[in-house]
Amino acid sequence: MSTTSGEVVIDLLDPAQYTTGLPYDQLAWLRENEPVYWHEEPNGPGFWVLTRHADVKALETDSATYSSEPWTVIPDAPPVGDEEHKLLIFSDAPGHTVRRKFLGVELNPIQVRTQREHVQDLAREIVDDIIERGECDLVDDVAGRLASFVIADMMGIARDEAVELFPAAELLTRGVRTDVGPGAEAQQTVFGHAARAWADRRARPGTDWLSRLANGVWEGGVEDEAYFNLDFFHLITAGSDTSRNVISTGMLALIEHPEAYAELSADPSKVPTAVEEILRWDPPLGYQRRTATRDTEIHGRRIKSGQKVTGWYAAANRDPRVFENPEVFDIHRDPNPHLTFGAGRHFCLGSHLARVELVEMFTELVTRIPDMELAGPVKTFEYDEIPSAHGPERIDVRFTPGPRVAR
Repeated sequence: MSTTSGEVVIDLLDPAQYTTGLPYDQLAWLRENEPVYWHEEPNGPGFWVLTRHADVKALETDSATYSSEPWTVIPDAPPVGDEEHKLLIFSDAPGHTVRRKFLGVELNPIQVRTQREHVQDLAREIVDDIIERGECDLVDDVAGRLASFVIADMMGIARDEAVELFPAAELLTRGVRTDVGPGAEAQQTVFGHAARAWADRRARPGTDWLSRLANGVWEGGVEDEAYFNLDFFHLITAGSDTSRNVISTGMLALIEHPEAYAELSADPSKVPTAVEEILRWDPPLGYQRRTATRDTEIHGRRIKSGQKVTGWYAAANRDPRVFENPEVFDIHRDPNPHLTFGAGRHFCLGSHLARVELVEMFTELVTRIPDMELAGPVKTFEYDEIPSAHGPERIDVRFTPGPRVAR
């Protein structure tokens, strides 16, 4: 269902518009005119849309008023797991707190720093595999390989298995229903791999991440097979698809802003700051949903207990109240308080690892391939419903061939 506000038609549920990106025009209008907007939902009760930075941040940080249960995407569907076993992102404190601490040992800043050299080597290998050809699919040959291989190596699964799991992870990260259709098939694919990993790590525990999980305990609980399945699901989906999308859309942004691309190629020390702008400019998750636990009020609009409330990172990241010239892609922007990784209790658990992946991959690309350009139209996904995560399906690029790195 769509409504007309001035000259702008507001319909954030139209899946067709997400094939070309996020509906920034609608979000900008809402942010400036109706920052707390009630959106009708043809097959549901409707939902609130928050578009200002301060409001989206408050939604993320006030977990007492806004719950992550039972679901963090707009369409209602049975959540992954059950009442006793909840996927981390679909859970609240106190269970979320202890589970997050248990799951995220390998993702804390100290542990991630030990991975930097490995990620550097992997980024170098990936560029080596394409650089002599002078052309590639940026999504599958570069972005997808880095994201999948880093998480696979940490989990202790074969890279071939990670590649096999990637299509299912891509689909599930969009927020599709997992009780019917392709989403159910994708979930079963992931859980099938998880079952084999559980049996193997219980029988022959090693030193990898999955071995620690399969034989682990936390305050008040023990990792059983149901929890292990959910943790495997979480790592495969969150650990691969979002980083893939940022690398893909980030390189697109650099190709579209050649002066920024040239500057980074000449001085790669600027890449870390540029990465933050890439994250702000086109976040891989356009929004997240919460559910109000009690009646509350935002800017005079009454939010009722049980109603869906969505925070739009894509709008918050371009709020002129926080960012100067927000519609300008500025690789020098600092500070850059974007909300791409969220805020509060559910701040992205893998943010430290994601930043390392992005910095190392972009550094490798801009220094060794300073003239990448599009070799054809960007191929995008066709969505059946609004995606929570978005990104291109294929980006054919060409560049001047170069040498592999001597080893």
